[in-house]
Amino acid sequence: MSEPGGVSPNGDVPYRRRYVRVPVELTVGYTRDGETKQKTGSSSDLGGGGIRLSSDEDLPLGTVLMLHFPVPNVEREMVVKGRIVLSFYDAEAKRFLHGVAFTQIDPRDQEEIVRYVAAEIQRMTLEGEPAEG
Repeated sequence: MSEPGGVSPNGDVPYRRRYVRVPVELTVGYTRDGETKQKTGSSSDLGGGGIRLSSDEDLPLGTVLMLHFPVPNVEREMVVKGRIVLSFYDAEAKRFLHGVAFTQIDPRDQEEIVRYVAAEIQRMTLEGEPAEG
């Protein structure tokens, strides 16, 4: 059981993500729940449980999005529902960055993402690049 602040009684800091993410730049189409107009952003990282979305729009925490994006070497487009769990403004890039946790994803799509991430981790390990935790 965690104490307030996210530290367990034995002093360990829990690992927050169930899935490792890797850096990847993708074009991401997104629609806010209840809206029909699709907007476009980009990703900076991806994992089996979520994606970091970069956009011109300030989206509040808890916003539900329908996301459409390709995964390298996968023929079909991923279509997933997610919720914004982290949001901040990157002054240097002049963009809003949103951590999106997937809330509805086809298990086959999730498996394709996990497979892609595993291959990227292997490639980065061989090339000496660090993965995101």
